[in-house]
Amino acid sequence: MQLRNPRRVTRLTTGILIGLLFLIPMLYMLMIALESPAHFLVKPLVPQLLPSVQNFGTAWQQGDLGPEIVNTVIYSVSAAGISTALSLLIAFPISRTLIRLASPLYKLFVIGICIPLPIIPLFIEAQHLDLYDSRIGYIILHIEPGLPIGVLLLCAFIGSIPTELDEAAAMDGCGYWRYMVRFVAPLAWPSIVIVFLYSLLGVWNDLIGPVVFLASPNLFPISRGVYTFYSANQSADTLLAAAVLIASLPVVVLFMASQRQLMRATMGAGLRK
Repeated sequence: MQLRNPRRVTRLTTGILIGLLFLIPMLYMLMIALESPAHFLVKPLVPQLLPSVQNFGTAWQQGDLGPEIVNTVIYSVSAAGISTALSLLIAFPISRTLIRLASPLYKLFVIGICIPLPIIPLFIEAQHLDLYDSRIGYIILHIEPGLPIGVLLLCAFIGSIPTELDEAAAMDGCGYWRYMVRFVAPLAWPSIVIVFLYSLLGVWNDLIGPVVFLASPNLFPISRGVYTFYSANQSADTLLAAAVLIASLPVVVLFMASQRQLMRATMGAGLRK
């Protein structure tokens, strides 16, 4: 039977393969977390007949993961929200060429994706500006990493919005900020969600930042908490698997809850092509 839409089948197959590529390790880690240490040492590739959730409770208590998850939510949501808002405010004038250096600025953000984050200069800057070992400082230092990709994605989406809408809003007396809030932001909402999730994931999974910019244990995010827990339990594989799953669960739930917006953004990108 001839396929009616080979491109759609190819995309679906690719999506399934990519999903399995990420899902299989997660399922294997879940299997380990539900096993006893004795069973894992004897049969590491065979699921336990009677799964146990005791490892999750032990990892939660020993690793003190509760406060660390709260810190991570504060850091990631705040930094991602500010980064997304700035990306939208920067992307609109660049996409509409409302400023003279729109093209050089766009190229600068493209270069920003390729340049790695300079940790040592940021560490020195954090100490001089009293941003070291501070909640506010940690949030501020994590705003910039999400800006380049956020600006580029929103520039691409805003470029698909007809300029006639800008002219009609201006003729009706709609101001710049009102137009951004009431028209541009709702139209670009799927892309805004993608930019927010990308920035949030970067802060949530950051392993170097907490080690460099934080010293007080009460300020540690979940990534450093799991790293510290690993240092004290290197031989406890079942507990480590449970701790990693606890750290990953909020992000997985958030992505599942946002899948409709992600699908809308993907479908919108396909239509624009």
